[in-house]
Amino acid sequence: MRMKPGWKLISVFALTLSGCATQPVPVQPPPAIVPVTPPPPSMPAGGYVGMKIPSKLNDGRYFTPNLNNTDSAAVWHLRNALNVAALGCDLEGGGIVDAYNAWIRNHAAVIDRYYQALIREWQAPGWIDWQRVYDDDQTRIYNFYAQPAMRSGFCAAAREEVAQVGQISDDDLPTFAHSALSRLDRPFINFYKEFDAWRTFYHLNPPAAAQTGDIPLIVVQPPPVTTPDGTGAPIEAAPAPGQ
Repeated sequence: MRMKPGWKLISVFALTLSGCATQPVPVQPPPAIVPVTPPPPSMPAGGYVGMKIPSKLNDGRYFTPNLNNTDSAAVWHLRNALNVAALGCDLEGGGIVDAYNAWIRNHAAVIDRYYQALIREWQAPGWIDWQRVYDDDQTRIYNFYAQPAMRSGFCAAAREEVAQVGQISDDDLPTFAHSALSRLDRPFINFYKEFDAWRTFYHLNPPAAAQTGDIPLIVVQPPPVTTPDGTGAPIEAAPAPGQ
């Protein structure tokens, strides 16, 4: 049977179209998401295994000597903090002794006024041994600011505060003292946060060697820090370490 010419052309055209039909594009799977594990927290500089730091309070803050200070306590604690800085920051850039001496000379009357008010606050409860408790509290303040691990950050903060305190009016001194102490505490609080993060991580993820007891944990206690006399008298130079 012979095909008519017209039908032959239609058949050829149909075959041509079927050969040019679009082929389906294979669907590529989405790229695999590889989780990135953050590096473990590092021990902050100056920290050591077994180091004791304050525990967090219920409100999430760390204890420092400056929580809930009265105005009198804030002024005297600022004086204590800057006194520690004048005594111990020569090797961390210095720049504190002269400004500190000028402040306690030029503003001696107002500093003493707040000091006397603080003493009355300590005496008010009627404790027989208030003087001993007060002296112990002053020792803790000096030891707090003299912690070696935080010295660099503390000295940098103290350098900024001592440069401003001499320009503060007597009436504004308590307000300035509260805010300055908050800034002076910051290097310590930052250290506590970093140390807590490191300690928590390794408590939850102890190294394999530590689990088998191959790594001894050595507790090293920092050397005690003695307290200056607390009189507030000007100092002429910070002593060299060990003196």
